[in-house]
Amino acid sequence: MEGAERQASQSSQPSQVSSEQAKWKQMMDEGIARYMREHPDRFHRRVRRGIPPEFRWRVWKAAVRLDDAWPSVDYHSLCEKETQWTPSIVMDVTRTFPDVKAFDDVQQQRLKRVLNAYASCNPEIGYCQGMNYVAGLLLLVSHNEEESFFVFTQLMEHEDFGLAGFYVGKLPLLRRYLRACESLVADTLPELREHFIKQSVQPAVYLHQWFLTLFINCFPISMVMILWDVIMCEGLPVILRIAVSILQVLKDSLLSMEFEDIIKFFKMMKTYHDEDGELGAVKIGQLLMKHTEHVHIPDDTLQYLRPSNVEDDGNLDSDESWENEHSPWYYRWVSGMWPWGKKKPFASTSWSRSAPQLGEASPRTRREGLASGASAPNVAGAPTVEDDHPEENESFFARGWEFL
Repeated sequence: MEGAERQASQSSQPSQVSSEQAKWKQMMDEGIARYMREHPDRFHRRVRRGIPPEFRWRVWKAAVRLDDAWPSVDYHSLCEKETQWTPSIVMDVTRTFPDVKAFDDVQQQRLKRVLNAYASCNPEIGYCQGMNYVAGLLLLVSHNEEESFFVFTQLMEHEDFGLAGFYVGKLPLLRRYLRACESLVADTLPELREHFIKQSVQPAVYLHQWFLTLFINCFPISMVMILWDVIMCEGLPVILRIAVSILQVLKDSLLSMEFEDIIKFFKMMKTYHDEDGELGAVKIGQLLMKHTEHVHIPDDTLQYLRPSNVEDDGNLDSDESWENEHSPWYYRWVSGMWPWGKKKPFASTSWSRSAPQLGEASPRTRREGLASGASAPNVAGAPTVEDDHPEENESFFARGWEFL
């Protein structure tokens, strides 16, 4: 964005912000839980633009229906109990948000108590790496330790989230999400998937960290907040749409890279900065969330991912009903929304039964490894999309987000 154009954009931002805040204030005054029920489409459109920080925690609490399910446990006694996971928790809290100034020693102690309380309350799950970032983000938003614990418990155990399945035993729900996402990538981005196979880029390089921390440890925190507004208000399955959207937006840049640059690129996403600073990361988050509206997840996939349908039986490679009955996918692209990167016609691609080696890229050092060799369903390809060719003189990382 150049000179006068950038100034015009920046001068319009205060009025846009005040307008959004006025809308959210009206929603809060009417009762946010009631507004969510009575105007769901309008509510979700506004959520995808980002919830104003002063209202965010109240909206998140309403989204997980905390007032309807306040746990009957004594947090203060649970948080001080020593468990078998306490040493691991103590080790990890000091490594949580090391670059976020607001996450100081006081916040680290709060995080330790929240994770300790949950491990004491639910010893079947205890603690696993990744949980520290989820609970830590709740603390950053809430500034309320006890409420953060109860919202964390809802995320872990409520049927609309069931996040515990990402961390318990052999990680049954995480494995299903990984498989479902790989299927969607094969369907919607076959050219990129074949490129990754050619470059020996395993799905674990990006998907495992994205899902295990729900993107928290993968992008700038201001962008994460926008993504998490949508995750909290739409439920866990939306992470599939977010992941596919990110890859669709970055497709042409990734296709131009070889193995080492791809790995470097994914690692650098966390430290994205441009001349707009934090505003640039927020804008990326908003545009990505707009993009998710055009990513469809078939109903049978959603059913396959329901926590109530997942058993930690170690036999997740025989879900033939889902694989054989998976419905065709028709992806609709809004013309001109993402004017970067010339798309080539998608080629028909069959799913190979390659066995991704997830152990090396995994941040999880205290759980059993993910099973490899899982097959995924063949699904119909997506239509051709034509856009402008990207500029060649962009910096290594910035070229991936040049649709801004």
